[in-house]
Amino acid sequence: MARTNNTTGLENLAEQRIFSSPVARAFVRIVVARRKVTEAQARKIYLDYLNRTQPHRRGERSIA
Repeated sequence: MARTNNTTGLENLAEQRIFSSPVARAFVRIVVARRKVTEAQARKIYLDYLNRTQPHRRGERSIA
């Protein structure tokens, strides 16, 4: 079965830029070690955290 890639080149560049940070790499290592998850899952956790804490979204009303 062939693998399909649903990300664009821009998304890949953005993710590479985010995870080139020493803080991001340390976060991923710690989450992998403590929560016993894969590196891909730890990266998703980090991206979710970033999306929740973006300053331009703080003033928006939440749906929930």
